[in-house]
Amino acid sequence: MGAWGPGLFSDDTACDVRDEYREKLEDGLTDDEATQRMLTSYAEALDDPDEATSVWLALAVTQSKLGRLDPRVRDHAIAAIDSGADLARWSDNPRLAAKRRDALDKARAQLAGPQPQRKKVRRPRRHVTDLQPGDVLSYRAANGNLALLRVARIDDERHSVAPILIALDFTGTRTPPQPELDSLGDKPETPFRLDGSPLPPWASASWRVAAFKRTDYDTAGFQRAGHTIARPGDPAFHTRTYTSWQLLPRELERNLTDAPATPQP
Repeated sequence: MGAWGPGLFSDDTACDVRDEYREKLEDGLTDDEATQRMLTSYAEALDDPDEATSVWLALAVTQSKLGRLDPRVRDHAIAAIDSGADLARWSDNPRLAAKRRDALDKARAQLAGPQPQRKKVRRPRRHVTDLQPGDVLSYRAANGNLALLRVARIDDERHSVAPILIALDFTGTRTPPQPELDSLGDKPETPFRLDGSPLPPWASASWRVAAFKRTDYDTAGFQRAGHTIARPGDPAFHTRTYTSWQLLPRELERNLTDAPATPQP
């Protein structure tokens, strides 16, 4: 279990429970089916005293917020709070223990008190990109330079089907012809330190880019610039950077600010 704070959902297990329970409802399971599948899925964690409280509380509080609190789950969660066992994990830090106690008290009051009306849970809209592996997008920065980004692969996740983009190692003002486009390598990422210092240009040179609030690549300033050959490793390529079409132009502007515009014939 990974807990990074005293809040109920400052905990990896609690976050997983919350998200998985909602997903089961989004997929159309009944309240009873969703609850039973969660209890089955987390049976091992429920047998672990260090994790059981996180599971019961996360499930109970999530159900309560949705107006779907199961009496069995409520009773287990309240019993876990009243046992005081959870606070033992915070005994070496009085300040965090006090914050955890407040969080538990609020959760208990929520679970024991009047419950809200049952809320509908709908599956979120799933955006599917029309880009394909090999497509090349261009973005023109304010100083006139172009960034060229190739689609390495398409990532199919629950909430979106989005492109994985890799920046091509290119600086210029015009898209090169096809033979040169195929010969361009990928731009290397610049290592950066985790000391709070400003990110250097191209600290990230690959991204998973999702559409947000109906903003796609064509409305965010990107244009299709051509197509390029596949590269070894593309089908299994993973990026550490997730972003949106609204935010990616800001990053590209920073990356290209210090790059001199190189006129091309």
